[in-house]
Amino acid sequence: MTVLYALLVLALGVGAGLTAIVIEELRWEARTRAPRMTYGEVHHRHDAHR
Repeated sequence: MTVLYALLVLALGVGAGLTAIVIEELRWEARTRAPRMTYGEVHHRHDAHR
């Protein structure tokens, strides 16, 4: 029973770690991509500070 409990805790830890990595990747991608208008072109003010 103790081994099963340890494996469960380990699995939960791995799942939480993977979730944190995925969330951080999504935040990084959202922060680094160019803001886009609804018709797909780069926002006109974006080029000024790139």
